[in-house]
Amino acid sequence: MTPQIILVLGVSGAGKNVALGALEDLGFAIVNNLPAALLVDTVNAMLATHVQPLGVSLNARADSFVDDFVRAVAAIRAQHPALAVRIIRLDASDETLTRRFSETRRRHPFAGDDRTLLEAIRIERERLRAAATDVHAIDTSASSTHLLRQRVRRFAEAVGGEPALPLVELSSFAYRQGIPADADLVFDARILPNPFYEPGLAALTGRDAPVIAYLAAQPESACLIAAIAAYVRETLPGFVADNRSRVHVAIGCTGGKHRSVYVASALGAELADVARVLRHDREHPEP
Repeated sequence: MTPQIILVLGVSGAGKNVALGALEDLGFAIVNNLPAALLVDTVNAMLATHVQPLGVSLNARADSFVDDFVRAVAAIRAQHPALAVRIIRLDASDETLTRRFSETRRRHPFAGDDRTLLEAIRIERERLRAAATDVHAIDTSASSTHLLRQRVRRFAEAVGGEPALPLVELSSFAYRQGIPADADLVFDARILPNPFYEPGLAALTGRDAPVIAYLAAQPESACLIAAIAAYVRETLPGFVADNRSRVHVAIGCTGGKHRSVYVASALGAELADVARVLRHDREHPEP
């Protein structure tokens, strides 16, 4: 397995601590809220004393953060060419972040007597985006803690080996809850017959055998899955050429429970030969 370090960048309130906890659960050695100026020395010390993969979250409070981060990542890659350096960046909508700070009554680290909360969020977000572009971006606006941990865990597991294939993230969602903000491609599974109206299927999900059997028997299902798979296969090289670290393909249906879950899972099997696949279900995550 390729040795790796995952650097976690995140707008305050977007879930950095949750993401770091997910990595720690996977056996990563963890450092939290590190200034970028200390990153090289910290990584060197950890590599000298730890055999686990490394997970480090950074804070962007220093005015020199962008320059410090860019220099540090370049130095780490130069000093440790066998080390895979990957970056997760977490963000959420202004409305979501404002609500979270209101609920927790925490003070934003960039806020002050001369700066509003929204200004503080904007400054921090701009610094994080300027520091790195080749990132695994996750929007947590509609994510529960459980789902965020699952997404980070599956990303770490998927990239733990040699990155020979591009990374495709397949998710399901409910249209009535909105389209995922970080989706690259969105497809509609509402054209399929709805298992919700079939006796005994309403309480189940697209992961359950009776629902799978019902949808697999519908001729529209195979057509839709084949069409989406063909489109992703054809466009994936273009995403790779554009230096995308991953492509998020989101499948929606009315409640995000039956059709979208089934189609996303079926697509995972269809695309396994051309991509490393991450799977998650926004409204109905696996227990």
